Amino acid sequence: MERIQLSVANVTGGLPQGAAKSGLSLAIGFFDGVHLGHQEVIRQAVASAREQGLTPAVMTFDPHPRVVLGHGSQYDGVLTPLEDKLALFEELGVEAAYVIRFDREFSEVTAERFVKSIIVPLGVKATTVGFDFSFGHRGQGNAEALKEFGGGELQVQVVSPVYLDDSKVSSTRIRAQLAEGDCSAVCRLTGRPYLLKGLVVHGDARGRQLGYPTANLQLDQSYVIPRPGVYAIEIEVLSDAGTAESRHNGVLNVGYRPTFDAPGGALKLEAHLFDFEGDLYGRQLALRFHSFLRAEKKFESINQLVEQIASDSARAREIFSVKARD
Repeated sequence: MERIQLSVANVTGGLPQGAAKSGLSLAIGFFDGVHLGHQEVIRQAVASAREQGLTPAVMTFDPHPRVVLGHGSQYDGVLTPLEDKLALFEELGVEAAYVIRFDREFSEVTAERFVKSIIVPLGVKATTVGFDFSFGHRGQGNAEALKEFGGGELQVQVVSPVYLDDSKVSSTRIRAQLAEGDCSAVCRLTGRPYLLKGLVVHGDARGRQLGYPTANLQLDQSYVIPRPGVYAIEIEVLSDAGTAESRHNGVLNVGYRPTFDAPGGALKLEAHLFDFEGDLYGRQLALRFHSFLRAEKKFESINQLVEQIASDSARAREIFSVKARD
């Protein structure tokens, strides 16, 4: 998939040479979470491209506009970092991704200027947007503005919201489910387990001393972190190219280790891989969340903690055994 970076400089200084290689069918949005609703927008853009002989493309923004504009601390983390989003776009059939660098300067670009200086010169023939799509300075543009400023030459397709269990699928709903630790709900809203990636760093080796060695993960992006607690997870050990070298089931503790650490410490992610032997320090891992096992708690003794870890591990193994049979 071709990736093209855009910024406010493109509005005043011209688009990158070769950016408009063919007519585009363009899905536009931030698409955090790439949930079922986002996927429907992108699928319809891809379908339009196939029908009209256009290139299926996506335009997205980085970082989240609300982070730049200071509209809520709930956007301090993302559900899907840019590189993960791009990979998901490609799986949906997208052939070109236009990434807008969203900053204060870009936030001042009017809706009219955005359409006439970026969308039209890119060779966009058809656009597909969600029902709540807005763009331009102060979000004053909408689907009707796309049509108006496109001079009648721009097709605009608006996709209705997708509902699951009588409630609208949204990034906000996913964030709320993660805050509750509801992994199965998140999986149903997105079609896949929630994913975190990070680097294995040195810890205090306490897990090894307890008979359950753990990989201490340092996240490489500002992810939304699920509720503190213990989870059944699938772990991929990644190569330098980002592909999975091996896959393992395991358990993950997300929390503050109250049995060992004083209150007020940093949040830690410690993964125990089942049936694994080897050195993971310095390796990249991908963690997929399958089930919330229990809340984090303080144990009165090390023996109680070890017994609980054994119980957590046995329960996680049974969960994955059932999944394998299904």
